[in-house]
Amino acid sequence: MNIATKTRRAFQAGGVKGLDPGHPRGGGSDWWLNKATFMRQLADVGDGSANSIVVSSLQVLTNAFSEAPVQVVADTGDNLQEVVADHPLPALIDRPNPYMTSDLLWQYYIWSSRIEGNAYIFKGRNALGQVIELWPLRPDLVTPHEPLNDATELIDYYSYRPRGVEQKLATEDVIHLRLGLDPNNYRLGLAPLKTVLKQILGDEEASKFSTALLSNMAVPGVVITPSGDGGPGKPQADKIKETWAQRFGKDRNGEPLVMSESMNVEVVSFSPRQMEFGLLHRIPEERITGVLGVPAILAGMGAGLERATYSNASELREFLAEGVIIPDWTRVGRQLTWNLLPDFKPIPNQRVTFNMTDVRALAEDQDKLWTRVDGAVRSGWLEVAAAKRTVGIEPNPNDDVYLRSMSVEEVPAKIGVRPPDALAASNGSADVDELVDA
Repeated sequence: MNIATKTRRAFQAGGVKGLDPGHPRGGGSDWWLNKATFMRQLADVGDGSANSIVVSSLQVLTNAFSEAPVQVVADTGDNLQEVVADHPLPALIDRPNPYMTSDLLWQYYIWSSRIEGNAYIFKGRNALGQVIELWPLRPDLVTPHEPLNDATELIDYYSYRPRGVEQKLATEDVIHLRLGLDPNNYRLGLAPLKTVLKQILGDEEASKFSTALLSNMAVPGVVITPSGDGGPGKPQADKIKETWAQRFGKDRNGEPLVMSESMNVEVVSFSPRQMEFGLLHRIPEERITGVLGVPAILAGMGAGLERATYSNASELREFLAEGVIIPDWTRVGRQLTWNLLPDFKPIPNQRVTFNMTDVRALAEDQDKLWTRVDGAVRSGWLEVAAAKRTVGIEPNPNDDVYLRSMSVEEVPAKIGVRPPDALAASNGSADVDELVDA
């Protein structure tokens, strides 16, 4: 049995550096349902994690974020970079542990960062101290610990309580991905969804109200009164009420009823036009998707679908990529550069980025980039090798050339014209051969 297998088995048993992964063991509730502070505040309105606006928006973010793979690049100068081939870090991200792929790892990051403001990834090491696995930790069970006697240090370790027993995780063993900065605690990120709790609560209440109203409207809201003087006694009134409910309750709506006495029936229920429940959801949809940076059209919300077309949906995907996803890729890439790349002993000019070449929402930008680079090469002022690096292609030794037409004559940069007095003496005419150095 090799070291990696031993380490994996030890980790699965909570043995890698004494860590208990804290994964749910069936029958328990997921951490985002009622464990986290965010979901505890939604307890009064039911299962908040099932809020359709939140789930739809986070799914859009997850799909977009997972589209670009991680890569390690080396800066070569002149704002150019080269991809480091066969670097082990992208392979580790692509398969962080035996049970996950990079898609699941990034889904964890999106959900944790938006709900809790923080995502914590533990580094599983082998006996040689090499990072061989990455494991996401439940964010509600992790607390960055404040040093008691050292005011110069922000975090001295991470307190992890998977089953009520504290485990102290060294800072070098945890990748802490923060979304922004909590102004009240610089050790933590700031969850955007916590700023729209009222809107989420309102949307949940609107759903409960519309469901209850539609369910009860199977029995029309009516007032039954006698058409003449007097009225039925209580036993008779209860009998009429029971008979009405039995005839018109649930799926029996529409059956005939013959009253034994003359009665007036006044309907007090809402008409279909009065029951425009979509308006109740409009403000929560706009606020929640706005805070998450997801256009309502892409999340399938009614607030955006009224104006949705194929054209503007495509433009909004590009808007989402440029306004939310690319900054997030940049932020995560920097954090991985500082928190994970050093474990692979990189050279100083290496860093972690996301390869956006095949991102569909940015395909038009790539077309424009190739067009500009091609024009620069054909114009003769951009080297072929530099052009290839710009578009992410590895140049070969024969590419260190400029492509220039034979009809273009090179003119040295330090060439000037004759002094003014000489031009005046020759009536302003001068032959090209008479040009002198400036």
